[in-house]
Amino acid sequence: MKLLSRYLPDNITRELEKFAYINELRIKRDAFVCVKKDGVNRILPVSTSSDEFDMILSNLLHRSYHSQHSNIIEGFISLDGGYRVGVCGKAVIKEGRITNISDIISLSVRIPHSVKGVCLPVCEYLERSCYLRGVLIYSPPGVGKTTLLRDIAMTLCERPYFKRLALIDSRRELYTKEMQGQPLIDPYIGYPKAKGIELAIRTMSPDIIICDEIGNEDDSEAILNNQSSGVPVIASAHGDSFERLIQRKGIAKLYKNAVFGCYAGITRRGVNEKYRYEITEVS
Repeated sequence: MKLLSRYLPDNITRELEKFAYINELRIKRDAFVCVKKDGVNRILPVSTSSDEFDMILSNLLHRSYHSQHSNIIEGFISLDGGYRVGVCGKAVIKEGRITNISDIISLSVRIPHSVKGVCLPVCEYLERSCYLRGVLIYSPPGVGKTTLLRDIAMTLCERPYFKRLALIDSRRELYTKEMQGQPLIDPYIGYPKAKGIELAIRTMSPDIIICDEIGNEDDSEAILNNQSSGVPVIASAHGDSFERLIQRKGIAKLYKNAVFGCYAGITRRGVNEKYRYEITEVS
């Protein structure tokens, strides 16, 4: 959390230093600060005034709202180190679309964690299926889908796999510093998923494409359009069960077209706990 401390006032940093780790930090204008640790919300004995909130927001934006405007209207701010800050407030609507967030009221900072060696069931499936079909990882928010995708990427690009990967990192939280020296990982940072997938196939010849948080119809169309290329996709989606997951409109289309051969549901209690898998293989 050292990187995060540069954006925060000292009183909040001191409270955070009392924890070995947290999963999430929540800051609200004129309210107490909260953290989530191992699935439990905790209210800290420190509050954020409106002026302090504006200072934190300015620090997160590097004093340039314009540079993050397109992300903000999608509900987040991207930081270095794989941090993503969720934002909410008052939306400005024009012709049925959000064009701005006029007053940001709450911030939710998800703390990235590096976990190694937890992706074996996914890698085993890919080997067994000869990399002919992809894998969709699902869980409720905050369980660790992005953490797992990072471990998959770092594992597949090394011995014994040595796979060339295209990492479609639309929200700038998937590609980390430890991946920078990996010659077999090609990152598409900030690209819309559809464009990133298209360019990766056309210009970088990946063995596997990895992307985070799919679910809407645009994402589904992008992945369906890729199907004829023969390059499997490893992706993640929100869902608490396989049955409910495949009922979602975007996911249902991918299920019907047999894009993914394996659906891997994950659960765990805390960042130090092992992942528990519920694997559903489909023909």
